[in-house]
Amino acid sequence: MRHMKVYRDWSLKSKLLIMISSLLTAAVLVVVTLNYVRYSSYLTNQTVGQTQQIIEQIGINVDSYMDELFRLSMSPYYDDSVMRELETNADTEEKQLDKRRRIEEFLGSVMILPRKEILRVYILTDKDIYSNEKTPYSTMDLQDYSQTDWYRQSKATQEPIFLPVHMERVFGEKGTLIFSIVRGLRSKEDNNRVLGVIKVDASYDGIKSICDKVRLSPGSSLLILDDDLNMIYQNNQKSPISDFSLNQTFLSEILDTRGGSIRHIEGQRYVVNTCRLLSTGWTVAFVNSFEALNQYSVQTRNASFFAAVVCVLLSVGVLALFVRGFLQPVSRIVKGMKAVEGGDLTVRVPVEGHDETGYLSESFNNMTVQVAETLNRNTQLVKEIYEARYLQKEAQYNALCGQIKPHFLYNTLNTISLLIKCRENDKAVEDIESLSVFLRGVMHVDKEILLSQELDLAVAYLSLQTSRYGEKLSYQIDVPEDLLTYRLPALSVEPLVENAVVHGCEKKRGSSQITISTSRDGQKLYLYVWDSGAGIAPEKLAELNQCLSEESLLDSRTEEDIFTESIGLLNVNKRIKLLFGLDYGVQIFSEQGKGTQAVLSLPLPSMMQEGDDPSCIL
Repeated sequence: MRHMKVYRDWSLKSKLLIMISSLLTAAVLVVVTLNYVRYSSYLTNQTVGQTQQIIEQIGINVDSYMDELFRLSMSPYYDDSVMRELETNADTEEKQLDKRRRIEEFLGSVMILPRKEILRVYILTDKDIYSNEKTPYSTMDLQDYSQTDWYRQSKATQEPIFLPVHMERVFGEKGTLIFSIVRGLRSKEDNNRVLGVIKVDASYDGIKSICDKVRLSPGSSLLILDDDLNMIYQNNQKSPISDFSLNQTFLSEILDTRGGSIRHIEGQRYVVNTCRLLSTGWTVAFVNSFEALNQYSVQTRNASFFAAVVCVLLSVGVLALFVRGFLQPVSRIVKGMKAVEGGDLTVRVPVEGHDETGYLSESFNNMTVQVAETLNRNTQLVKEIYEARYLQKEAQYNALCGQIKPHFLYNTLNTISLLIKCRENDKAVEDIESLSVFLRGVMHVDKEILLSQELDLAVAYLSLQTSRYGEKLSYQIDVPEDLLTYRLPALSVEPLVENAVVHGCEKKRGSSQITISTSRDGQKLYLYVWDSGAGIAPEKLAELNQCLSEESLLDSRTEEDIFTESIGLLNVNKRIKLLFGLDYGVQIFSEQGKGTQAVLSLPLPSMMQEGDDPSCIL
């Protein structure tokens, strides 16, 4: 019931559009999905059938090729003279040479066959090796052939043995893929008597040339495997499983497949066709990625979905135009609400009838009256709160100014005291005069003064400090004349200069320099106080700038709790923010070992907005 109530609260336009759009979308999705499933199934079945024919033909060709090689291994049985030579033992050296000549002449006649992939033929006995080779290199395990598994197995069975594809040196340093056929040779008179073993080495190119004639589509692979999962042949065409030789699970699944079917292997779908060779027992497999096979089907489905969405949108657009005429009263209410959002609380909409739209119109009119009354009451309340906060801000500003006066006076008197102790009375008198200039400025700490007067205070302080540090401290002031009449709160620059001297220059060995400069950018004036002192550590600099950028000006912590040595910076920063807002204040840039720059940003009057962009001295 709750869901039905929410549905009834929907607008008539929304109900019509959503209902018809849902029906159209559902119908189109069902049709497109059914077509995709039907076409995909048809394409898969057709591919399975055609692929099965292809691999069966490949199986026939490979079987014929391997039969020729097996017949080649039977060739000694067709030459009685060779068999007699193998059955007799040559007891003299002359007979041994004659025996070798006859057997190797026979092997030479075997190598005359037109099959160019036959590389080497051997007849091996327990004592002798007879060979005919087209290559400069012999087989790699010929030195100790009697100990090999294939030699022992061939003597124990009458069936031929296939040695899987392996890499050997044939014509040069570069390896060549070859495989071998091995068969035991037995006496015609006594089948239990083993005379020797014939071994035929053939190039892998023979099998490869047969299989490479098959044109692979993207995402498909042609494989030939034996029952031990040894890879006889592999050809991939952009297949997602490019290295079958390392994927034993996949190869096992292929060997378990009979004919053609769709297999789910390791979370992927594949169309697998297999054919087993009669001569060798190998399995020829053709693997198609189901995703690649159905790529065109997916593209067709997506295009159909897109066309369906376009048709639905067009239908909804036409329907929206048709419904619009029935919803004019609601449209008038919406226009009235937009006028209220713009601040016009006197807007009223006509009430026509007593249906749902009439009720909405009447409720809207009552709402605007109530909002207007509430806004008047809130305006009076906001005015009272603003006045209270203004008085609080003014009191806080006066308290901050009171912190500054004793701070400067202490440092200045300490400098003069040092000069008197050093018997530099003339310099002390000069510094006392500078102090008098400075104290006159301090008397106006709660007022605005000219930038030229603020710079006089800074010069007075620097003069006192140079008398203390001598040639170790120098300073320079570079401020345009048109900015000297700019008005700013008193003691805004001097604390930055004092901070540069105390925390920058005092901590550095050797001479230091302080530079005061300005720049303008749009609505802001930037005052730079740069020193070539020791700089600030990155961790402390980040903490200091975080404290300076605090948006809350009513922090319960005192400056001494945060940075006792940076009280001047914090006081100036808070005074500027209290007067002009959070967009202004002090920011520190420093690089340890190179110096520090304090940047004071202030609002710029409209007549002083031209000038250079602000840039750092560092």
